[in-house]
Amino acid sequence: MTATPRPSDEELLTEIYSSFEPFKPPVKEAYVDCQEVRGRWDVVRELGRRITRSKEPTCQLYTGHRGVGKSTELLRLREFLEGRGYFVVYFAADNEDLEPQDAEYADILFACTRHLVQSIPIDNHNPLVDWLRERWESMKELARSEVQFDGLSLEGQIAQFGSISSTLRTIPDKRREIRQKVNDYTPSLVAALNDFIQEAQKTLPETCPGIVIMADNLDRIVEIQKEGQPSNYDEIYLNRSEILRGLACHVIYTVPISMVYSERATRLEDNYDKPDVLPMVMVRYPDGTLNPEGLAKFREIIQKRVALIDADLAEHLDSQLFDSPETLEHLCLMSGGHLRILMQLIQRAIDWTDRLPITAQAVQIAIEEARETYLNTIQADQWKLLAQVCQNRFADNDPHCLRLLLNRCLLEYRYYDQQGKLHRWHNVHPLIEDLPAFQRAMTQNPFS
Repeated sequence: MTATPRPSDEELLTEIYSSFEPFKPPVKEAYVDCQEVRGRWDVVRELGRRITRSKEPTCQLYTGHRGVGKSTELLRLREFLEGRGYFVVYFAADNEDLEPQDAEYADILFACTRHLVQSIPIDNHNPLVDWLRERWESMKELARSEVQFDGLSLEGQIAQFGSISSTLRTIPDKRREIRQKVNDYTPSLVAALNDFIQEAQKTLPETCPGIVIMADNLDRIVEIQKEGQPSNYDEIYLNRSEILRGLACHVIYTVPISMVYSERATRLEDNYDKPDVLPMVMVRYPDGTLNPEGLAKFREIIQKRVALIDADLAEHLDSQLFDSPETLEHLCLMSGGHLRILMQLIQRAIDWTDRLPITAQAVQIAIEEARETYLNTIQADQWKLLAQVCQNRFADNDPHCLRLLLNRCLLEYRYYDQQGKLHRWHNVHPLIEDLPAFQRAMTQNPFS
C-alpha cells in the first residue's frame, strides 16, 4: 500500500493558520484544562455545581476579559451538564439576536424566548406560540409577515420568533417598536416563558434534572449612557434583574467585566450572588520569573491544535513547527497569558512564513506589529500609571485602571499560595514593556 504523501508546507500552514482562529472556540479534542494556572478556576466547580446541587432554579453571571476563553469554558460546561442529563440551550447572542452597539434588556429576554421555543418542540399546548398568536395582529409587521398566524404550521409559527428577532437585530428603525411591545407585554411574556418551561420539562426524559439557558457574548454589549437616564448596563443587569432572574430554569448570563470591576459590583452580588470571573493564564510569577506550568499549558494548547492536522509536527513543535524552543517560549511569553493574543500572534507569524519551521524573525515581526497596536492605544497621560502598576504589581479599582484593563494594556492574574490564600496581581502587557515611552516612564517615575 502506498503511503499517503505528506501535505506541502503551504497546505500545512493553511491548515495550521485556520486551527488558530482567534474568535472561534476549539473543537473538543483540542481543549486544555488550565485551572492550575488560572488560580484553580474551574467552570464545573464555579458554575456547574451551583446548578447540579441546587433544588431551585439558579441565575448566575459570568465574565472575564475579552478573548481569555469564556465561550470555550461555557461549551465545556454545556458538555458536563448534558452528561448529567440536563437540557442545555446555548446561544451566542451577538450572532443572530442582538446588535451589541445598541442592546437593551428586552433584546435579551426575547432572545431567550426565541431559543427556548425553537429548541424544545411542544406540539399541543405551547404557551409561547399561544402568546404570539394572541398578539399577532400587533406583531406581524415586526415579523415582516402578512400571513394569518393560524394558517401557519407549528414549525412556521415557531419560526416567527426568529423573524422578529432578526428584525430586532438588523432593522434599527423597528428596534424601538419591538422593544416597546416587549416592554408592554413583559409580564405576560415571562409568564408564558415559565409556562413553556414547565410544559417543556414534561416532554423531556424523566431523568432530565432541568433546563439550562446559557446566554453567551452579552459582555460584548456596548455601554450607552444618556443624560439623566441609567445606562443600558444598569437597566439590563440591575433595574431589570427581577426579570432576568425570573425564569423558571437555570440561567447563565455573560456580563461585561466593567460592571464587575466597578461600584456596581455589590449591587450585582446582591441581585445574583457573586459573579464569576475567568482569569488569565499565568505565564510568569509576580516577581517576573517564568511559570513553567503556565508555559507548559500554552505549549499543550498549541500541540493539541496542531496534532489534529499533523501528529508528527505536533510532537516536534520546537524543531519542525518553530525553529527553536526559544522561539516558541518567546511567543508564549509575549502573549501575556492571553489566549486570543496567542492565537493572533501565531497567525501573524504564519503570514510571514513561506516554509516551515516558523522562524524567530517571523515571530518577532508578529510581536512588533502587535506592539504597534498598543502604542496607538495608550494615551500620553497613561504611561505613568502603567509604570506604577508594573512596579507595584497592583492596579487600583478606579476608572483609569479599569480603562487600561478593558483594553488589555493591564492584565490580571490569580494564584493560590501554599497556605491556600488567593492572590490577585496585575502587570502591564509584555508587548508594552519594550516601548520607549513606557521605559522612560519607568525610569522617570520610581515607585515604592
